[in-house]
Amino acid sequence: MKNQQSENCLQFNEYLKTCRQKYNFTQEELVQELYNFSDSFAGLDIRTLSRWEKGSTKPTAAKQVIIVELFQKYSTHIFPCFYNQENIEEELCRVGIGNLIGNSKEHIINFPTNIFKADDINISHIRSHEDIDLILSMPHSIIEGLTSNYFQITTKHLKEWSLHPSNLLLVAHSNSDFLGMFFTLRLKPESFKKLISFEMNLIELVDRDFATPDEEACNFPFAFFAYNDRVAILLYLRYYAHLIANQDTIVEVGTTPLLESGKKLVEKIHLKHIEDKKLESGTLSSYSAPIEDVLINEDVLKMIFLKQDCPEDSN
Repeated sequence: MKNQQSENCLQFNEYLKTCRQKYNFTQEELVQELYNFSDSFAGLDIRTLSRWEKGSTKPTAAKQVIIVELFQKYSTHIFPCFYNQENIEEELCRVGIGNLIGNSKEHIINFPTNIFKADDINISHIRSHEDIDLILSMPHSIIEGLTSNYFQITTKHLKEWSLHPSNLLLVAHSNSDFLGMFFTLRLKPESFKKLISFEMNLIELVDRDFATPDEEACNFPFAFFAYNDRVAILLYLRYYAHLIANQDTIVEVGTTPLLESGKKLVEKIHLKHIEDKKLESGTLSSYSAPIEDVLINEDVLKMIFLKQDCPEDSN
């Protein structure tokens, strides 16, 4: 079933034409630009480009990535014709996100989906809850289990981080039932580098380590858990919307997973292995990548531009 919102969503042919016009390229000039930019466009002609813009045919996902990279050259934005889109979350394809995150038994458990409908799941920031201490009790116990309590994060740490206006600590819930979480911090680059290189523990972070919404920053996801795939997709949906909305100020994304399943999850979002630290309970590994690598890849473009092929999420 075709998603009923798809006709209101930006499609790649519209993006292509909008960017071409924004940078004052004729179709002939853009064909030449693409040919000069990548050998993948050898043989491209105006007729084919015109078909792409009309949506009667479309370039492969790999070529779409290169086209986005080309337009990025002429802009300070990663998606120069998409950065000011409203309701980004509604633009993203849930099936595309589901294919990206795959399956992780430790982070995504198989809680029956028929217990609650997709419309019953609410994703909200912890700051919006009156009793933050109560809502944090479940995430805190899960974090302890996922990390073998290595980081020694307390509910006090989580509360302090959640109250900082730059951090994104999301919880999924249905009525009063906790269903999942996605916690990420907005850090100054120098503090981020210390975490990635194991020169600092998470619990050593203080207020001055966090970047303001307007400062250049690095994004550090540190906790993810969902009761089932449906909850996981909605949490990732909100996270990617956050990255796209803040693409102008986030320069890098990175984290330090302990479990093997966590390492697989961060590799799926195109973070690259940096280094390891041996522990008694396992290996703590650091991963990071520039924001461009996290957002400009086939997986993310499928989320953004394949909404017309994305089946509506069933209830």
